[in-house]
Amino acid sequence: MRNKQKFKLWMTVTGIVLTGMFLGEGDVWAAPEKQTERNGAYADVNTCLNIREGAGTQHPVLAQLPKNGYCEVERREGDWCYITSDEISGYVFCDYLETGFTKEEYLTVTNQKEMKYAYSLQQKENVAAVASIGGKRQEIVDFALQFVGNPYVWGGTSLTNGADCSGFVQSIYKQFGISLPRVAADQANAGTRISVEEALPGDLIFYAENGSVYHVVMYIGNGKVVHASSSASGIKVSDLYRAHAVSGARFFIS
Repeated sequence: MRNKQKFKLWMTVTGIVLTGMFLGEGDVWAAPEKQTERNGAYADVNTCLNIREGAGTQHPVLAQLPKNGYCEVERREGDWCYITSDEISGYVFCDYLETGFTKEEYLTVTNQKEMKYAYSLQQKENVAAVASIGGKRQEIVDFALQFVGNPYVWGGTSLTNGADCSGFVQSIYKQFGISLPRVAADQANAGTRISVEEALPGDLIFYAENGSVYHVVMYIGNGKVVHASSSASGIKVSDLYRAHAVSGARFFIS
């Protein structure tokens, strides 16, 4: 038996809203479900997909979308798609995208636990601007930079599958036989304490707010750091955040 009730119907037809139509007693019809936008896509490549300034290989590469990296397709221009991935926008060759997903479907299809976004080429190229580093420092910085673009995972220590800020530096140093405490606050009290100004490439720098350490980064020189930033941006190269940089720590002799 159908339920009878009084109701008002709000309805949108090609952008025109009809409001306050009193229909009296009658059958209640459910409004059509809103169509879910499936403009999400991911890079179906072995390594990474170049994001260019224009639609064509003659245009310079400004960023890269890693394997299984997520983006949203804004429009298509011939064989090229204009995409946005986190805060980066540009053109990619459409054939290298798997399209038609929501964010939730993307995580399921790619078996990802966290969103994986594009990263600027500058993040990988900053190593070229680093001043001459000797011995173990050079090795540590070079080793750390190869994981730029990999995911951030809270509580993680994997350089490939995901690490948080302290897990990232702990795992880097472990490869060189240096043992660090697990969390950033404890790492800040280990090793030889140095000022931020004394930091050399390979040293750690700690960020604090209201007296509490909340983040650790590895200094790579020229005011740049490499770190596991957030679930949105993963492992990346950034400018040193001097406003919150309070101290450094050194765990080896140059």
